[in-house]
Amino acid sequence: MRAAVRALVATAVLAVMLAPGSARAQTPPAPPEKGAPVGVHLAYQDTWVKLGNAFTMLLGIDDKALVARPSAALLIQIHQSMTTRTSFDNVIANGDAGGLLYTLPPLSVASLPRLAGKLAVTVGLAGSGVSPTIGIREHGVYPVEVSLTNTNTGIPTSSFITWLVVVDDAPKPIAEPLMVSQIWPLVANPTRLPDGTIDPAIAKEMQPGGRLDRIATLLGRSTRFPLSLTIGPETVETWGQLAEKDRRYAQGLSRVRAAARRSTSELLPTPYVPVDIPALEAAGFGDKLPELVVKGGETLHDVLGAAPFDGPQTSFVDPANDAAVERLRGMVVTRVAVRDTALQPVQHPFTPAQAFALATPEGTSRGLATAPFVEKLLEGPDSSALKVQRVVAALAEISYETPAIPRGIVLAEPAAWRPDLATLTALVDALRGFPLVQPVTLDDLFARISTERLNGVDVVRRLAQGTPPPTPLTLSEYLAAQQELDAYRAVSVPTDPVVINGEQALLNALSTAITPERARAELARINTAVTAFTNAVTADAKRITLTSRRAKVPITFENKLSHSVRVKVHLDSPKLLFPLGPAPVIELPPGRTTLRDPFVVEARTSGTFPMTIVLTSVDDQLRFGQETRVTVRSAVFGGFALALTIGALVFLAGWWANHYRRTRRARRRAVPAVT
Repeated sequence: MRAAVRALVATAVLAVMLAPGSARAQTPPAPPEKGAPVGVHLAYQDTWVKLGNAFTMLLGIDDKALVARPSAALLIQIHQSMTTRTSFDNVIANGDAGGLLYTLPPLSVASLPRLAGKLAVTVGLAGSGVSPTIGIREHGVYPVEVSLTNTNTGIPTSSFITWLVVVDDAPKPIAEPLMVSQIWPLVANPTRLPDGTIDPAIAKEMQPGGRLDRIATLLGRSTRFPLSLTIGPETVETWGQLAEKDRRYAQGLSRVRAAARRSTSELLPTPYVPVDIPALEAAGFGDKLPELVVKGGETLHDVLGAAPFDGPQTSFVDPANDAAVERLRGMVVTRVAVRDTALQPVQHPFTPAQAFALATPEGTSRGLATAPFVEKLLEGPDSSALKVQRVVAALAEISYETPAIPRGIVLAEPAAWRPDLATLTALVDALRGFPLVQPVTLDDLFARISTERLNGVDVVRRLAQGTPPPTPLTLSEYLAAQQELDAYRAVSVPTDPVVINGEQALLNALSTAITPERARAELARINTAVTAFTNAVTADAKRITLTSRRAKVPITFENKLSHSVRVKVHLDSPKLLFPLGPAPVIELPPGRTTLRDPFVVEARTSGTFPMTIVLTSVDDQLRFGQETRVTVRSAVFGGFALALTIGALVFLAGWWANHYRRTRRARRRAVPAVT
């Protein structure tokens, strides 16, 4: 495009040569007329230019009728090169472009050549042979002020400041190009709602034109460009399920899959669902993080065919605190990038663009911070071309600060990123061949960048301390649900839908991106499913009459499940003994079953008394149905009672025999003698 623009502009008759140092060149333009409806914007600009060459801008004017007006003109002014971050920031923040170097005479809008409907302006550097020419002979970052004016009044109606980045005309114009690592997230909140359906709002983001699809489109345009990606495992897992049923989702997921598999892409370790690690640690969930990260890696591999590197890890931690970094260090994460705002502020002579020792109470990790002042340059309502040129100028400014030292910066997009496709596509294209910058992955940046040293030792930085937000759940709520699912798992099979859905619910409930109500609804899924399972198995027994001291009692069970289940039957009574044990384990097939053999009882006494029946899982962690109370009537004697009865009978028999003998003897005495 640059060659086409210059070929077209070379045939146009532009304004006369500049007059450096003239009085007119030193007079700043009047401020824009308040409320002016007409604006000029940057549509395209050569990202950089070598000494002795020319650069081109394409300008758009909002009022198309103005283009033909003879009084409409462009005023272009080039200011002195910015040599410090402070001066650069002043231009960005306040529009203070500093000292003026050159002013082109007003360029008639009507006479300028057009390209793709835009006004084409080409300006040559010293030695280029292109008119008009500005006498720049040194590399640097020069503010360029472009104003739309009315030649009848001389009052600018609209203006903006872009940047001219000049590099030396040499095969390697800088000893150590600035390394730039971009971190792009593709993450959504948990997509599965507690009822098992997919959140329609997130599904829409995956459709063509949606937020996630826009990121996928951008990934598709960024082939052979080094990127570090934080891809939400649960996000793409659901995306894959949708793509299997609806072709609208397939193309976006295909772009994500292709990007994840590129040699120039780095997948950073990402938890299965979005979490605030400091919040997890503060709430006592820290030991759950390894499980989330492992599950995340497995899911990425299953869905995308790629996963984070299995070895010493590099990670981007946002938000970050000491506990989060120490937890990751225990997971072999030794290199950590954090947001600059998470660190305690320090004074620095240059833009922070080197590694440092990130100190926590339990040790140190190698650290890097993001560059928020560069990230903010991509925000705002200005044209994509202007925002990109600001970023390019900022990177050039950092590059020229200490060009002999390996340095680099990190640019990290927010988790809920909604990219401006035009701006990000233009930025990727601008950085591909920019000789002052070298795009790299975060892992490569850590490997190649130098660590800043002061007085012979590594610079140490520390994280700012704050209070993490509360998690949606308390640890006790989570552990109770986990214990309930573990108990169910012990009596089920791994492929049981209750187990699968319950494990998913536990994972989703750990996300700090959902509300407490939704998190509790996730756990309620487990309780509802397990309760339905346990209520399906019950015991029943009618009134039991024992006619012998030891007997087998019939107990009826009902299993409404579609499969057999092992249960422990707990029997208890104060007047019964259980020779085979009070809690036999039985296998219950589906349907109604009456069993006798496992339930042997021995009466300790006669009479009527209760017996309770309680069903549990084999490990006693689950209870089936309600407690059953059975009335037992015993019509037999116990050993002591029998002995007592026999003794009484023997005594009675002896007493009766003795009484009988005495009675007979007395009768004999009463009979008179015969004379």
